[in-house]
Amino acid sequence: MLKKTLVLAGLLLCASASAQAEWYLRGTHNNWQADQMQDLGSNTMLADDVVFTSAGEIKFDRWGDWSENFGLNGAQGGANIPVAAGTWDIKFYTDTHNYQILPATTPSVSYHLRGTFNSWAEGTLMTRQGTSDLYTSCQDFTGNTNPRFKVDPNGGWGSDAVPVQDYTVAAGWVEITFNAASNAISTSQNLAANCGAGVSDADNDGVPDSLDLCPNTPAGSNVDANGCAVVVEAALHLRGTHNSWAQGDLLTLVDGTSNQYEACRNFTSGDANGGPRFKIDPNGGWGSDAFPAQDEPANGWTHIVVDADSGVLVSVIANLGSDCGAVEPDTDGDGVPDSQDSCPNTPAGASVDAEGCEVIQPPLSDFRNRSMYFVFVDRFSNGDTSNDNGNNAAATSSSKSAGGLSEWKKYWGGDIQGLIDKLDYLQALGVTAIWVTPLNDNIDNSGSDGAYHGYWGRDFYEVDEHLGDWALVDQLDAAMEARGMKLVLDIALNHSNQDDQYEFGALYKEGVFLTNVNQDNGTWYHHNGAIADCYDSNPATTCGSEWDDPWAFRNKTLFNLTDFNHGVNGNSAADQYLIDAALKWMSHGVDAFRIDAIKHIEPNFINRFTSAVRAQNPDVYVFGEWYGAGAGESLSMQFLNEGRGSELLDFQLRNHIEQTIAGDISMVQLNAHVESRATAMNGRESWQPIFLDNHDATRTSVFLQTTGPVDNGRTGKGFAKSLADARQNLGMALVMTLPGIPTIYYGTEQNSTWFTANGDGQVGHDPYNREGMPSFSQTTSAFSMISALANLRAQSPALASGAYQQRWINQDVLVFERVSGSDVVTVAVNRGGSTSINVSNLVLADGQYSSLVGGDSVNVSGGSAVLNLDANEVIVLH
Repeated sequence: MLKKTLVLAGLLLCASASAQAEWYLRGTHNNWQADQMQDLGSNTMLADDVVFTSAGEIKFDRWGDWSENFGLNGAQGGANIPVAAGTWDIKFYTDTHNYQILPATTPSVSYHLRGTFNSWAEGTLMTRQGTSDLYTSCQDFTGNTNPRFKVDPNGGWGSDAVPVQDYTVAAGWVEITFNAASNAISTSQNLAANCGAGVSDADNDGVPDSLDLCPNTPAGSNVDANGCAVVVEAALHLRGTHNSWAQGDLLTLVDGTSNQYEACRNFTSGDANGGPRFKIDPNGGWGSDAFPAQDEPANGWTHIVVDADSGVLVSVIANLGSDCGAVEPDTDGDGVPDSQDSCPNTPAGASVDAEGCEVIQPPLSDFRNRSMYFVFVDRFSNGDTSNDNGNNAAATSSSKSAGGLSEWKKYWGGDIQGLIDKLDYLQALGVTAIWVTPLNDNIDNSGSDGAYHGYWGRDFYEVDEHLGDWALVDQLDAAMEARGMKLVLDIALNHSNQDDQYEFGALYKEGVFLTNVNQDNGTWYHHNGAIADCYDSNPATTCGSEWDDPWAFRNKTLFNLTDFNHGVNGNSAADQYLIDAALKWMSHGVDAFRIDAIKHIEPNFINRFTSAVRAQNPDVYVFGEWYGAGAGESLSMQFLNEGRGSELLDFQLRNHIEQTIAGDISMVQLNAHVESRATAMNGRESWQPIFLDNHDATRTSVFLQTTGPVDNGRTGKGFAKSLADARQNLGMALVMTLPGIPTIYYGTEQNSTWFTANGDGQVGHDPYNREGMPSFSQTTSAFSMISALANLRAQSPALASGAYQQRWINQDVLVFERVSGSDVVTVAVNRGGSTSINVSNLVLADGQYSSLVGGDSVNVSGGSAVLNLDANEVIVLH
């Protein structure tokens, strides 16, 4: 079966390679026809032996239809590139949009392979593969002491020899591949004579499979003669009030793990600086690696588990019995010890606060069987060109994506009619809830900027003229209801529009002017300055701590967006205005709300808002954007567990998924984070919206492909497009199957990308993560996978609300089950090379299963199954 799968994978790769050859060369040499370029990998396209009988011009056309083209200096829609008469090899780099025009007769560089196999002599030339940048050589390192080599361009041991440190290999026959464009080197080792079929070493640990007792050792591990990882225990010092912060109190390795450490200590008192608490100090000495950043509270006998690889706390359980035995008595079973319980008769299963008193939450309809699609309405589909210019034609772009940065900050024409036109497409994708950017009226006086995103509101009671009108909203609602879909409205309860330009916070109600920031006396808006401005007017001074100060981030302005004055103990004028606006939108079919910037809003207002909308419809689902929220981010989890009536987008899970598919953390670390969510969220982890891409982050596919800077100070991974697409699809499979409500950012099902750097030098970041919808194809592998898993979620209690249970794990493979009663979904994800594993503790009933993703057939017998996983493959059984 595995051989058949590999053949299929090969065919798919061939098809994928063909699909990715999407760049065309046009010019005077071919009468501006579209000649397909060769895909050399590493974001490099080639047109070789291009003949210009006289001087002419060229451009690079991505799709062959001029919709996305690059000209002089790599500019989108730029001027034609001049080319002199002659025969040329022309390269185009898809990540940077740079290009090279080289004489086709230019002699190739000769690459000398020098190493222990030939006593480091020059003269052993590597063989070029066709017209690509790849050079190969097969050499015998048998009998060499410390076998190693370097690649020496043109010989002579110049400073261009690579790598800087000798490349070490195993003794024996080695196939060496060198990429002259990137200087990347890869090898296939332990081969038979002349690099024929060699000794099998699936995990590449240097131990042949026939002798390997641990066949799935992570690449790069230090292994013993049996191929098993040698675990070197970390020296993690527990320093806190229990031992006067002294070093020497070491945590011990948790049985059955290689990276988790634990301690059980009695914290009876604090010190002059605060209550009982601790930190973890790797290797002692109070270096900058101590974690967490803030002292972690503890109380009484406390059990502590940490992840040594990632430097994070996995769990901290306080108030345990002696030596971390039985917990203090908890008569009503609400999780609060009787000695601390102010409400000792709370009903079983009730949500309670820190004193054990019930937190009353309005009933929610179960959104967990739904899959949500986030549409950036202006960039999705233009169904009515007559409304494109709105009330300010200067704020609408005519060139759209072909224009520069300023054109990306204007309206492009997407509207409600366009969304209606594409509902059949979304239904085919399996979407059952659509989250739309704000539809309310935004400012008109915006110079040449456009409020295309919807977050510069002026009248929360009217539909923005670029998008449609109330009749069209009603039509959208009816069309969605007919398809069983729910409409989720993005609403900005934190602010209106800018306080320093354009309309200066102007606020209207059904066209009637109410106020602006200059006329307001504090009734409608806060006047406390901007977050992190240090309360002065000097832009050179910043006080970053204000972003973590609840008073500051709730009562000061988010950037320059005029901040609503929310009441603490009752509704302010702004509060009532916003609540009544939301109720009007509900009367036109809105079923759920996403609250923008919820971190920056008075929490008590969120309680009043959610109560008010549920008084009109008890089934309303509400979630908010708290940037960075999730398990491990304490302020967001405190808010979530206070019972405000709103869930939170899980940024922390998103970050862990992306880091895993990028190879920056392991599946073991991802699993630890997933398992931590249940405790951090008081069992509400399956209610939180989970996602991979969104409008405030570089798209994952761009991050995986580019080698340039992206958001948050990160650098791209430089993956080939085929690998990036496979990894992004793997990440989306996790989003679709882990506990939480899956949220799909528009275009992700098409592996959408845009590689232009913004004004801050960030490739593919705002506004270039808000590109036009690239295609409505229903045949991409991403579309097919998401559709299959969305349809499964719609009818599987296990996937919607079942418990998460890890079944098998190593650095590259994670197998887990979601279980609800007799309904079971089994998921296996592999970000590594092809492997076969035996999973022996499945709850899935015995039988023969076909994976809902791909074509694997799996037999389960006695709770055991052999899973044959290709590289970057997902298997889902139900």
